[in-house]
Amino acid sequence: MSEAAVGVVTEVVLGKVVALVTQEITLVCGMKNKLKKLEEKLGTIQALLSDAHSKQINSNTLQHWLKKLKLIAFDADIVLDEFGYELLRQKIQTRKWDKVRSFFSSSNPLSFRVKMAHKIEGILLSLDEAYIESREIGLHPAEQISTCPNPIEIQLTDPTNPFVDELKIVGRGDDISTVKKMLTSSDYKSDLPVIAIVGMAGQGKTTLAQLVYNNDEVVRHFEKRIWICVSDNFKVERLLNEMLESLTRNKVEMTNTETLVNKLQENLKEKRYLLVLDDVWNDDQDKWESMRKCLLNARSSKGSKIMVTTRSVTVAEVMNSNLHHLQTLSSDYSWMLFEKIAFAEGGAIRTRALVDIGQRIVKRCGGVPLAIKVIGGLLYSKKDEWEWLEIDNSTEIWNNPNSGVDKISSSIKLSYDHLPSLSLKQCFAACSIFPKDTLMNKDILVQMWMAQGLINPPNGSRLQMEDIGSNYVNVLRRCSLLQDPEKDLFNNVTCCKMHDVVHDFSLQVSDNHCFNMMDKSHATVDAKAMHLLLISDTKKMIKKKDLKEMPSKLRTLFLNGSAYIKDILASFRYLSILNVNDFRTRVLPNEIGEMKLLRYLDIIEAYNISRLPDPFRKLYNLQTLRVHSLEELPKGFGNLINLRHFWMERAFSLPGIRQLTNLRTLPFFVVSQAKKCQLEELENLDSLGGILKILWLKNARHPDSTGKANLWRKSSIQSLELHWEEEFPFNRHSIWEEGVENQNGLEILEGLKPHPNLKCLKIKDFKCSTLPSWMITKNHLCNLVKIELKELTYCEQIPSLGALPFLQIIEMDCLGRVKRIGQEFYSCTNLDGASRSNNSKEAIRILFPALRKLELVSMYDLLEWSDAMIPSCSSIEILPRLEDFLLTNLPELALLPYMGELVCLQRLEIWNCKKLTRLPNSKGLPSLQGLTTLLSSHDESDESLQGFGSVIKTLYLHRCPNLVGVPEIHSLQSLRVLSVDGCDRVLESWTSLETLTSLEELQIYSSSHLWPKHLQYLTSLETLRIGVNDDEPFDYFPWNYSSTNDASSFVSLKSLLLVGWRNVKSLPEQIQCISGLRKLIIQNFDGLETLPEWLGNFPCLERLELWSCENLKQLPSVEALQRLTTLQELIIDQCPLLQQRCTKYSGAEWHKIAHIPDFYCG
Repeated sequence: MSEAAVGVVTEVVLGKVVALVTQEITLVCGMKNKLKKLEEKLGTIQALLSDAHSKQINSNTLQHWLKKLKLIAFDADIVLDEFGYELLRQKIQTRKWDKVRSFFSSSNPLSFRVKMAHKIEGILLSLDEAYIESREIGLHPAEQISTCPNPIEIQLTDPTNPFVDELKIVGRGDDISTVKKMLTSSDYKSDLPVIAIVGMAGQGKTTLAQLVYNNDEVVRHFEKRIWICVSDNFKVERLLNEMLESLTRNKVEMTNTETLVNKLQENLKEKRYLLVLDDVWNDDQDKWESMRKCLLNARSSKGSKIMVTTRSVTVAEVMNSNLHHLQTLSSDYSWMLFEKIAFAEGGAIRTRALVDIGQRIVKRCGGVPLAIKVIGGLLYSKKDEWEWLEIDNSTEIWNNPNSGVDKISSSIKLSYDHLPSLSLKQCFAACSIFPKDTLMNKDILVQMWMAQGLINPPNGSRLQMEDIGSNYVNVLRRCSLLQDPEKDLFNNVTCCKMHDVVHDFSLQVSDNHCFNMMDKSHATVDAKAMHLLLISDTKKMIKKKDLKEMPSKLRTLFLNGSAYIKDILASFRYLSILNVNDFRTRVLPNEIGEMKLLRYLDIIEAYNISRLPDPFRKLYNLQTLRVHSLEELPKGFGNLINLRHFWMERAFSLPGIRQLTNLRTLPFFVVSQAKKCQLEELENLDSLGGILKILWLKNARHPDSTGKANLWRKSSIQSLELHWEEEFPFNRHSIWEEGVENQNGLEILEGLKPHPNLKCLKIKDFKCSTLPSWMITKNHLCNLVKIELKELTYCEQIPSLGALPFLQIIEMDCLGRVKRIGQEFYSCTNLDGASRSNNSKEAIRILFPALRKLELVSMYDLLEWSDAMIPSCSSIEILPRLEDFLLTNLPELALLPYMGELVCLQRLEIWNCKKLTRLPNSKGLPSLQGLTTLLSSHDESDESLQGFGSVIKTLYLHRCPNLVGVPEIHSLQSLRVLSVDGCDRVLESWTSLETLTSLEELQIYSSSHLWPKHLQYLTSLETLRIGVNDDEPFDYFPWNYSSTNDASSFVSLKSLLLVGWRNVKSLPEQIQCISGLRKLIIQNFDGLETLPEWLGNFPCLERLELWSCENLKQLPSVEALQRLTTLQELIIDQCPLLQQRCTKYSGAEWHKIAHIPDFYCG
């Protein structure tokens, strides 16, 4: 493996030498002989490495020689990079400044040539010595220099087919069912039970946990779910921070445990949550007890649980876990998994011979999923029988290992050995710098490989470095050396992870050149380290004096703690990758300009850095720059001619950006009146790709010049957003005063015609009545996946979208003057949608063939929405894949069009559509299979609801007093959530809900005589909210659902809210029989003066809330309240008399409640 690492470095260095030799530049003249000698000697070294690989020599002498050779190669790489930098510097400076330089200047070409000649001479001598040593070892230059193909010549397969969908993994159905029952069961004595999935490495513990975590029943059971990858870094503060980040979706960096627990309490109060701790190694009882104590103090609802994955039974026992031992896959399931990978489309062709060989190989994998996936991914790329036999007969993998871990390690090594290029092997090894369980951003990963010089397309290749890097990621995924990919809307892989066993192997093949301080217990750095990640920790912080002992030729530095950043930059001037991850850093020192070899700089997390120093302009090699936000660019920023990726978290002006013609990433461009900030700056940036947001288009000075942006030439842009103001404006009227239409807007938008490859388009705050021609032109946006139109307040038309074959999402919000949606929306004028054949000769045209979501919001003038064609026309199919249909604030729309059978519809929401008299497709909906949510708020009778009954799981009916066309109650067998408010005619027809056996949550606000009967027999009901909207004539609360001796009443009820009225003077005594009640809320009982003694009879009550009870002044006795042994929280608000009597220490009622842990008095 060591020869591979040396080989790729020499390959990189050799490429740089060849590039220099071919240049006819003054700086190179006089040195070509030395460079050619270097080229010859490097070629010889490659031949020697090939001989070492073929002979499989594994002596200590050879390993010492390889390490020495690698250091020589690293030195040569630095020298040639310095040479290249000087060429760039002279190229840039001679185009701007006078060529006269002082003879004694460091920029003097003659002086520089002398220095370089001396350094190259030293490298040549070192290579001569290495050659002599190689002969002593017994190596001879092989006739064929390398058997590895050029990375460009590798045929890399489309990655969409060979990868197993982890959510459809085989052989784990029983495990899922068992763990799911363990999580949803209430048969636990402890307050926060732990369920541990235990199994060896590669067994699929994390995959099983993911499947359970995302299971529909588990999602419904827990109000909050939190997932944390723990690994061997079990620090309570870190875990609490990550929990809080997951709950709030915000970055959290707190060090005070008490503060963290208080914040968690705010977010988890009363909520039942599931916490997953993945890959736990901690067996320290004290650490776990500290963590458990913090979680208990967060005071969540009972029923919260922790799910753990671990290899160690000891770890599980320390956590007092309920164990689920994960077994290996059966032989049938093992084969099923293997063939899904190896014989996937584009892979090996399934033959009898390959099946026989494959079954022998799978049997040897011992049912370990990771080993099966790795070998399957390897054999996917092997098409010939002899190649499969070679793997089958491999003594290295099959003869030695006995345990599952050994099988995995051997299969990983075999897969690594068969990677198709030295460069790809080094890219794999370079992943080891990331901590275990890191979710690696694919683009960042590829850009780091580029910065390390691991991706070098040969001259004349049309492929870019990024293309090759993406293909490398696909190959590593196919071999399961990378896994768990996350994808965006366009099916692009955005992130992936590395299994911890694979990570261990990557560290091994990196030969400790990648050094991660997170995995070390002290701050001493391996002298061989070339790539280093430093963690800011008081125990591990690098001290200033330690800098002298660290490798001076470090190439990669992740700095998570930068107290000495100036000294660090001065000490490591050969860095090619620098990541500063510390919000305390406010200034990037001038020394950054001396980092001549820097190709990758990431200061996003150092978000207090608002300026780059002027010497920054000297970073001519920089390829990737990632910042949070800058006030301005430094002078001479256009000198960074190699910059390819300029990522920013927030937009700012970019004057002079047009000089950076290699740019491929630029998420924002702000149009301003400042010099060099107009749209023509984008003219020659034709390599731009990914996301581009153009903001403040109202500042475009000359509409006729906007075409110079040449967006139509930028074929790699996938997502384009056009904003007439900033993305998130503080002042909604900051651009145009209300009632003023922008006259130049249409001309500006016409000039911003995108390339047809565009997949996502968003237009916001466009103030014209018509859309540009390119949005109306037939098939120009033929690859569109999503379109979003917002705040087009003057727009009178909508684009033609029905024929777009890939369109999945339509969101239209505030298209203020659209009065009619006609057949042009469906593209019915030419019917160019997708088509399929049926039994008749006539082809069926499909309109919106891929659309999954259709949302219309705040289109206040919309009066009419026409059908695509009459429903009886069988030659048209419409919206066959629609899942979400959302209508909000369409007050004038009376009728919805015929929309096909909507067989995939899962969510239908209709809000504030007051004139709407029926829902879509009353004829077609009875065949519906997937409707899960219906929200309605219109006032008229609606018989179209009848067809929904059997599939509705969540039903909200609010403020619909005349609504009568609802499903029969017996048809709502799937209903889990029901809320009825102000719909008296509905409740008149639903006199009993006893048949709703799946109902878990019920809310009813109506006249009490309309409350349905037999609620006490709803065996699944957990939450009940019941009350009236107006005053009633009774002075009691008419509770008619159970008697005090009825043990079968409300057997699952956990939460009860009672809403009374002005005259009611007492609580219904019958509720005290609800023995499992954990939360009780009493609201609007204005006639109530004293709470009854029997309130102390709830053995499980955890939370009591009293709201808006104006005359309430007395709680039950001390004895009654002390019987509530589980009560943790008491809230009293808008109860003025009682609040005064509950004043802390001095109130007349204070002594009754002083023992309650959490008391709030409004």
